[in-house]
Amino acid sequence: MKLNAIVCAVACLIGSLAAPAISAPRSTPQMQTSVAVTEWFRKYDQIRREAEETPKEKCQSLFLGESKPDKKNAALAKDMVNKYAKAANAMKTLPQVSQTKELHKGYLAYFTSARQLFADFLKAQKVVPYTIKHLVPAKNKLSTLDKANKKLDADLRKIFGIPKHKHS
Repeated sequence: MKLNAIVCAVACLIGSLAAPAISAPRSTPQMQTSVAVTEWFRKYDQIRREAEETPKEKCQSLFLGESKPDKKNAALAKDMVNKYAKAANAMKTLPQVSQTKELHKGYLAYFTSARQLFADFLKAQKVVPYTIKHLVPAKNKLSTLDKANKKLDADLRKIFGIPKHKHS
């Protein structure tokens, strides 16, 4: 009986060694699309992380128009112009993926508009009398674009099973 068990075990081992190798599944267009979308989101998330305001910058930018021109506010605006210009350029070089086309376009518009808004704020710092009332419509339009982009981002992440963007 023990001999039969040993012979059976050896036969199974030999059989498994002689079995043909199972090849990996072929890449389908859907799998390639998923890989392209996942890679696009990885690069896009990095661009967004680099463009984010720090908590200190967020707090300071909330009060940009609340006081008269000041060097600290001008320095923040200049930094944000540079961050958003860099982000817009990075979005331009990001490969086009059909599934993310609208989000790509939306964030390119967002970064370009945000850069312009901070550049206009810098110009306003030099005008006497100081006012930024003329920037309010652009700020409101940017806020609307931001909300639409974030909704589209969340919808696409849900469709493709991509984790939420992690802030730096």
